[in-house]
This record gives sequence, C-alpha cells and structure tokens, in this order.
Amino acid sequence: MKEIHFIINSLEVGGAERHLSQVLPALKSMGFSIKVIVLSNKAALKPIFDKAGIPVALGPNFDCLPNIIRKPIYLLTSVFRLMFNFLRNPEVIHHPFLPEAYMLTALAARLTFFKGILVMSRRTVDDYQQRRPMWRRLEQYFHRFTKKALGNSQTIVQQLCQEGFTTDQVGLIYNGIEIEPFQNLPAKSELRNSLGFRTDALVFIVVANLYPYKGHMDLLNAFALIADKLPKNWQLFCAGRSVNTLEYLENHASILGLSNHVKFLGSRTDTTKLFAASDIAISSSHEEGLSNSVLEAMATGLPLVVTNVGGNAEAVQNMVTGLVVPPKNPAILANALLYVALDPQLRQTYGSAGKERVLQYFTLQQCVQQYADFYKSLTTVTEYSDA
Repeated sequence: MKEIHFIINSLEVGGAERHLSQVLPALKSMGFSIKVIVLSNKAALKPIFDKAGIPVALGPNFDCLPNIIRKPIYLLTSVFRLMFNFLRNPEVIHHPFLPEAYMLTALAARLTFFKGILVMSRRTVDDYQQRRPMWRRLEQYFHRFTKKALGNSQTIVQQLCQEGFTTDQVGLIYNGIEIEPFQNLPAKSELRNSLGFRTDALVFIVVANLYPYKGHMDLLNAFALIADKLPKNWQLFCAGRSVNTLEYLENHASILGLSNHVKFLGSRTDTTKLFAASDIAISSSHEEGLSNSVLEAMATGLPLVVTNVGGNAEAVQNMVTGLVVPPKNPAILANALLYVALDPQLRQTYGSAGKERVLQYFTLQQCVQQYADFYKSLTTVTEYSDA
C-alpha cells in the first residue's frame, strides 16, 4: 500500500482533529503507512498519534512575531513546507483536511507540478465560501487537479458535485465513534458529583468550540425566551475552546439574566462523562458537516435538539431521536428545547432510539473500514494504470 500523508492546520481539540485522532491509529493498525503534517505548532492531540507510532511533523512557532506579519509568514512557510514534501514524496497520497489546509496543499501541488494522488476532505458545508468569494473561485480551480473528494454528509457531497467534481470522484464517509467508552458508564448522580453538576438539575449540554458560527448566541437568546418556563434548577453547560469570544458570550448571558444557569467549561477531553451526566444535548450551529459531538450524545442515550445544517438531519431523525429545527432562529429553537425539557418520557424514547441509530450507522469500525476500502481502491487504480 502507498504511504498517506494527512495535512491539517492544527491538532487542537476540534471535530476534524478528534476524527483523525480516532481514525488514523486504527488505519495504522491495519497496515497503512501514515504521516501527519501539521501546518501550525498547535498540537494538543499529538500524544494520541505518538502512542500509535504515527509520525507528526509540526510547523514552526510564530507566536513571538507581531500579529500583522504572523499570518502571512505562516502561510508562506506552510506552502514551502508542502512543496518540499511533494518534491521528496511524489508517490505518496496527500490528503488535506479542512479548507485552509486544502488550499495550501493544492497550491503547493501546482507549484511543484505534482501529478500524483491528491485527495481532499470537506467536513462542513460551504457557507464559508459566501464570506470569502475568492476562496470559492480558487477552490473550484484546484478541484480540477484533485483526484478524489470526500464529504461526511450527503449535503456536502452534493455541494462538491455542484462545484465541478464528477459523481465518481466524490465519496461519502460518515463520521464514526468508538462505542466502548459509552458503555458501562457510572451512574448519572456519581458523574454529576465528580463534575460539579447539581444532582437535581435539568442539564443541557452543548459541546462545540466557541466560534460564532456554532450558534452560542442563538442558544443564549433561546434560553432567555423560556427561562421562566423551565424547572428552576436548569443548567446549560457549554464545553469548547474559546476563540476570543468567551467574554462576549459571558457578558451576553449576564445581560439576559442567565449567568446563574449558564457555565462555560472551556476545552474538555472528558466529553463522554459530560454527556452521560446531562439530560439533553444541543447543536445550534449555523454550518456543519457531521458533528462528532452529536453522535457522541446519541451514543450516550441523550435526546438531541439540533439545527438543520450539514449532516445533522442525517444523524438525528426528526421526532424519532430528537428535534431538528431551522438555524439562526432562537424562537423555534426555544420552543423545541422547552418541548423536550418538559417531557421526561419523550427524552427517554428519543435517547434510546438515538443509541440504536449510532450502533447501526455511525460506529468507528464502519468508518475506518470505509476509509481503508477507499485508500485501497486508489492504490489499485494507480497500480493498474502504472502497469
């Protein structure tokens, strides 16, 4: 099998990064030769790859540079690193994850006249292109030189086809999660005591980094509309890394009179326990691919209230495993949250159905096998062509 180099901006705790930290060690154990090229020096998840024996090449640390030149130097250095990697490894399959990594990798491939296998993965709908029209044009140009494209939801696959990929170039691989950590968990009361949750509270949980497009503002506005209708002891816990937004969100929660009910937990690695200690999980995102946190909540047996973006509605079946609502609409989101909050039996029904759905469609084993089959098909086609 050919070697595969995965390229990503960072290995901080995020959806794509956590996805790779689960999938790549499994592929390595199946005999694939793997290397990870990180464009930055941010790598909180690097120990997972080290333990699996997967080489990780980090970028330089530019934190000491002034802000005005830090980003341009980072971009220029990344392109030169990738060009050097293409020249040294012309036979390697290169697979960037996320838009910036794809753009820089594709640019380096063109500058080095790379004619090998370039694969791209898109893990969120292309709304970001609307904010950056130049990106859309550049991406569609680079698509012409990209052999295969993978999406993690039907919505993304359809968008990739609309951007110029043919149907035989595009593949769908749903995210998958490891089921074992969600089995035989301690009792909810025990977990709440260990995490500092009130044992008698109705607990809502959202696990998403605090990017504006994750919809935390919508969520706070929604709770403001129903706070007086919920049990007095309700709590909302928001787990996720701050991106210069925490103070703003905390101030907004205070203005809405929610400070006693809302707590921001920061970046966490114990999301399994957080879900298991909660009653209702939420995804209020404006754009999404297929959220691992949604799948993890389902695996824990939680009912979901999610926005209808990306693959959310492919994972969460409306009125079967949870409720699916329009994005950017706090009023409808509020009504859905209240509907689920006030019906314990409904929560149990949705949660049980969600757990079964994850076992049927979204396990890590299924996901890894699909990746393995995909890379083997690339190798087979290439070897046949070379012959």
